[in-house]
Amino acid sequence: MKKLSAMMEWIRPVGIVLVYWLAMSYGQDPVAVFHIMGPAVVIIMCGTVAFEALVIGEAGSEKIGYKPDRAYQVQSGLAVLAIGVTALLVWVLNWGRYADATVVVVMLLFFSFSGVNHLLTAIVQRNFKPVNLMRPVLALFLIGFLVPPMLKALAH
Repeated sequence: MKKLSAMMEWIRPVGIVLVYWLAMSYGQDPVAVFHIMGPAVVIIMCGTVAFEALVIGEAGSEKIGYKPDRAYQVQSGLAVLAIGVTALLVWVLNWGRYADATVVVVMLLFFSFSGVNHLLTAIVQRNFKPVNLMRPVLALFLIGFLVPPMLKALAH
């Protein structure tokens, strides 16, 4: 399970790079680019986090430096799974750029709040595990990566 949990840290960036390539290759205008990029990144991020919480929770907790709390992990995993499934519906049913933007904003808020939580545990509990420290950085990356194409799509 530890290896699978470690793989999640690579699946996310590789998936995002692939989605970026697909969006730039097949998106014909800002709305199409964001329709590919936005929901797909949400599906990758929320799907892997949900899998980690629901299936390999103990290994995920250990990797981050948190104590395993199965009830909390399941509840949190189901919440991010709901975001990911909603993004899948938005994408497949083509609900439009405002729905694309909504699921992206919800995901960005979740990961921003989560990043603040990880930063606080680093400061207060001295949890300096690399994966814990990377969470706030990942949240900032996602904001910088997704907000500009989202704003272009919404302005189009």
